[in-house]
Amino acid sequence: MAKEKTTLPPTGAGLMRFFDEDTRAIKISPKGAIAIVLIFIAIEILLNVFGYQIFS
Repeated sequence: MAKEKTTLPPTGAGLMRFFDEDTRAIKISPKGAIAIVLIFIAIEILLNVFGYQIFS
């Protein structure tokens, strides 16, 4: 018995992939993005601890 072959459709189909387009936006490395998030978290914690005393 011969096995039936199933073919998948072509993946490109003329569509642009996400990484094909180059924009003029600010590019941040993953390490930089994590550092920015950690800085914001630290600021939030400091405001929760000392904010009542400073802004009362």
